[in-house]
Amino acid sequence: MENQILIIGGTGNIGTPLVELLKGSDQSYRVMVRSDENEAKMTSEGIPTVRAELGDWRSVEAALEGVDTIFLLSAPSPVMSDLHTGLIDRAKSADVRKIVRLSAEPAKYCKGLPMYEQHAEVDDYLMASGLNYVILRPHYFMQNIPQMHASFMKDSQMFAQYMGDTRIPMVDARDIAKAALAGLTSDAFNGKIHYITGPQSISFDDVAKAFSKPLGKVINYVDLPYKDQKAGLEAYGTPDMIVQTVMSLFKRWSEGEDQPATSDYEKITGERATDINTFAAEVAGSF
Repeated sequence: MENQILIIGGTGNIGTPLVELLKGSDQSYRVMVRSDENEAKMTSEGIPTVRAELGDWRSVEAALEGVDTIFLLSAPSPVMSDLHTGLIDRAKSADVRKIVRLSAEPAKYCKGLPMYEQHAEVDDYLMASGLNYVILRPHYFMQNIPQMHASFMKDSQMFAQYMGDTRIPMVDARDIAKAALAGLTSDAFNGKIHYITGPQSISFDDVAKAFSKPLGKVINYVDLPYKDQKAGLEAYGTPDMIVQTVMSLFKRWSEGEDQPATSDYEKITGERATDINTFAAEVAGSF
């Protein structure tokens, strides 16, 4: 049977590079889209699409016809657990063989972290479903740095973040996409949870130093107080569940031990994960 791949979550930090990887491969795939805009954009780029939306189960059932393998990713939501377990149920009914699910590293210590409690619940549901599976639990995205702090680095030669000097193994989302592609196209990684990290744990001071060189100026990291970080997220209009989860997680990291890197990415892809200096050199030019 042909490995017909359905991508759910084909936009954003991970979905976009994953679709680009599939475009350059000989794999048969299509991307599930919800909006006219995304459908038109992808079609213009030669990307095969199917119109469906999690929760609109009739459209999903039609999209699953002939599908062998699913990549499952969706934005944080209070109903994410229901949407993902509903998809898993319908995948079983449609004789889908495997799901590659994008979870998150904090799912392994999720109590009190609502967003990651949902991830753990769905991961458990998938593992008990009888389907083949690959679960990816990546750590903190390097892409969060330019998305949150690029303008401050450019205009003020600094950025502020609540984290102290804790070191975490930040990962390039493009590497997560490479790991996802490996899971979609090989059964060698089935039946496991894989923790995807960068090559080493780094602090935000390390991030500042990494961006200083390509920007040609000294960038300083300012450790933001908890209350200011929380207020900033709230002022930005971040949903309450995400604010609670993110701030609780940052507090655990800030007050706890350094987070260790893993070798899972290298085992899956055969490549060394992208380090922060390489990442900074590649993205600083877009500031």
